[in-house]
Amino acid sequence: MKKITQWVWLLFLVVAPTGYAFAQCDTEIYIEKALRAMPKGFTFVKSYRVDGKGGIRKQIEYTCVLSRDTDYVIRMSSKDGGVNGLRVTLYDAQRNELASSFVNNKLFPGWTFKCKATGIYYLSFTFKDSQSYCGGAVMGFKR
Repeated sequence: MKKITQWVWLLFLVVAPTGYAFAQCDTEIYIEKALRAMPKGFTFVKSYRVDGKGGIRKQIEYTCVLSRDTDYVIRMSSKDGGVNGLRVTLYDAQRNELASSFVNNKLFPGWTFKCKATGIYYLSFTFKDSQSYCGGAVMGFKR
């Protein structure tokens, strides 16, 4: 009986902290905040979960296909408040930077981008001076 009790405690000590660490970032809250900040006239396309797993993941990257002659908007919200600690950068297929929410050492809640060529693009979310490593973003478009 003593052996079983020891195994139960060992299992609890291993599993309990793991479940707690991943339950800390509820990205849905921040996605909804970002969605409310989307400018009028833009149609929602996709949401992005930005969970840095408490600082383990410093960069979260997504691919997306953008269409020529279309305006795109990104809006973000983070657990640190507003967009504090969270930045997003758009890269083309050759990894050239096209747009960023971090300009002149200032963080912005997103950006608007006029796509000049249909293709695959990369959205890279990174954390700068973040305490929570948690947030969400949404993308919209307008032709």
